[in-house]
Amino acid sequence: MPIPPELIDADAEKIVRRLVGHKYQAYLVGGCVRDLLLERTPKDFDIATSATPQEIKDLFRNCRIIGRRFRLAHIFFGPKIIETATFRANPLSELEAGEESAEPDLLIRRDNVFGSAEQDARRRDFTINGLFYDLEADQVIDYVGGLADLVARTVLTIGDPDIRFREDPVRILRAIKFAGRLSFSVEPATWNAILTHKGEIPKCAAPRVLEELYRLLRGGAARRSMELMIETGVLALLVPELDRRLVGEGSDTVVVKQWWDGLDRLDVRVRSGYLPSNAVLLSLISAPFVGLELFEEGEDRPGDVIRDIGLLIDERIRPLFEQIRVSRRDSERTRQMLFAQRRLAPSRRRRSRPMALVQRDYFKEALEVFELLSPVIQPGLAIEDELERWRTLLQDAMHGGVPSNETEGAGAPDGEPRRRRRRRRGGRKRRRRIEEASVPG
Repeated sequence: MPIPPELIDADAEKIVRRLVGHKYQAYLVGGCVRDLLLERTPKDFDIATSATPQEIKDLFRNCRIIGRRFRLAHIFFGPKIIETATFRANPLSELEAGEESAEPDLLIRRDNVFGSAEQDARRRDFTINGLFYDLEADQVIDYVGGLADLVARTVLTIGDPDIRFREDPVRILRAIKFAGRLSFSVEPATWNAILTHKGEIPKCAAPRVLEELYRLLRGGAARRSMELMIETGVLALLVPELDRRLVGEGSDTVVVKQWWDGLDRLDVRVRSGYLPSNAVLLSLISAPFVGLELFEEGEDRPGDVIRDIGLLIDERIRPLFEQIRVSRRDSERTRQMLFAQRRLAPSRRRRSRPMALVQRDYFKEALEVFELLSPVIQPGLAIEDELERWRTLLQDAMHGGVPSNETEGAGAPDGEPRRRRRRRRGGRKRRRRIEEASVPG
C-alpha cells in the first residue's frame, strides 16, 4: 500500500535515507503512518531505526540525545523536531520466569532495552500505531494487524489489554484520545480492560497524566473525548470535581449545557489549525466552576466586591487544579485570564483605558477564552461587536499604535491611572540656609 511521496515530510525522508545509506534499518513509524493511510495530515513524523542514539548523533550534527526512561534522538530543522528512536523491546519480556509472582506489578519503570523492528512494533500500544513504512520498498510493514483495524476503524491493543494497561496505565487515556479523534470504536476486550484497570492511572507520574489530558483536549475532538472519559469513569477518577459538575446534581444548568457547546467551538478552531495553550484549556475546564455571579457587571456593584473577584476565582479553581497537579505558572496565568473576562464583556459602564489590558502579555489568550467561553460565562450576550473592538485594539498594540486617549495610564495596572510623582518640598529653603551658613560672620 504505497503512500504518495509528496505527502511525506522532506526532512524526515532525508533522515531515513541517510540512515539506510549507512547500512541501518530505518522506517517512518506510528501516528504519521496511521494518519497518512487515513488521508489525514500528520501532526509530526517519527522514525524508528536500528542505529543507537549515539550512532544517530554521529550522523547528524543537528541532533540532541534526550530522555531518561529511554534515550532517543531529536533532530532539529529550525523549529521542527523529528524524533528518531532506536528499535525497542518490551523490558518485561526480559524478566526471568522465576522473577514473576502470582500477581506481578507490571508497571514499566525501565524502558531502555534495544530490540528488533518486529519487537519494536509489538511493544507499541495499539495496532493502528504499530505500522512501519519502508521508504526504500515503498510499502507498509505490518507486524501487528494494524491495517485491518484501520479498515475496521477500531482501537485495539497489541497483545493482552489487561497486561498492556497495567504496564502503562496512561495508555487508557491514549485509547480514549484516539477513539475520540479518529471517530473509531474501542474493541470490546480493550474497553472492558479500560473499565477494569482505570484505577491504575494514579500510579503514573502526574505530569505525564496531565500532558495526556492536554493532548486529549487539543486533538480536535475534545467533546467526544470528554464524553468517553465520563462513560469509562476515568473523569470521575482523575477530576472528580469536574465529573460531579457535569453529570451530578445541577448538570442540566445553562452553564453546563453551554460548556459542551464551548468544546464544540474549540474543536472547530483546532481542526482549522488553532493550537490552544495550556492556560486556554485550563480556562475552559474551569468555566463550570467560576459561576455567573463572578462576571456580572453593573454600576451597583460595590468596589470591594470587584476587588475580591480575583480571590473568589482562586477559591473556585484551586481545588480543581490541585487534583490534576497544574503547574504554578499555568495556574496563575489561567487566573489572570479568567479575571480579565469581566473587562472584556460588554458593560453598561464602559471602562476607561482598555489599552492597559490589551498590553498585558496574557491578553491574546484571554481574548481567545472570551471567544470560546463568553456564551458559557455570560449566556445571552451579543459579543461580536465587542470582539471586533478588542481585536482592533490588539492590532493597534501589535503595530505600535496606541490611541491618543489611551496613552495615559497604559503602563499602570488594569483600570488604574498612573500616579504622579510628588515634588520634593523645601529645596529652596534648604539651599538658602546652606548659603547663609557659608557667609563669613
